[in-house]
Amino acid sequence: MLRQQRINGYYYIFWSIICVFLVGLSGCAQQEKQSSSTTDTSETTQQTDTTQEVSTPETQVQKPTPQTKPAIDPANAIAVIETEKGNIEFEFFASDAPITAKAFIKHANLNYYKNEKFHRVEELIVQAGSAFVDGTLPIEKGNHQLVKGVVLMAKEEGTTVSDADEFFICKDAILLDDDFTTLGRVIKGLDVLDKLVENDKIINISIRERDNE
Repeated sequence: MLRQQRINGYYYIFWSIICVFLVGLSGCAQQEKQSSSTTDTSETTQQTDTTQEVSTPETQVQKPTPQTKPAIDPANAIAVIETEKGNIEFEFFASDAPITAKAFIKHANLNYYKNEKFHRVEELIVQAGSAFVDGTLPIEKGNHQLVKGVVLMAKEEGTTVSDADEFFICKDAILLDDDFTTLGRVIKGLDVLDKLVENDKIINISIRERDNE
């Protein structure tokens, strides 16, 4: 009888140990599962963050910040072309080219000519434009001799409109076959005009009132 009780006691102890072992094993498995889940979540978050960083587009070209200036009557406006060689100032033929003059003033006030270049410099003209201006303007031809200092809008040969972005300044008297819009004439800085070479930078073009001279 005593022997039988011992055997039963051994069986009880044996199964108790087995149960404790299984409970412990189950707990370890649960911890590993939670740890694995946490790691996977962390890796997924890192991958998402990396994907967001990669997919964020970079702004390559931004339009310049516009100047906050009130509208100026072209008849009373002076355009100041700031260059690395000095400033060139011209007045507008406001009565002959009102649409073109207002467009040029608008683009200048938007800083669209800032950091552009004189991409064409020849014996008779210098020419520049803006990458931020698009479209065309009607031809507004005035009765002005094309002599040194006259500012005109450029155009494609054979067309009846001007390029809204391109202008050129005469370095000497010039004869043109087609009609061009004569925008204005230089009143200061003719000597600077002679110093310009191809790819000289336009620091900016600003507009001021004639009364502030």
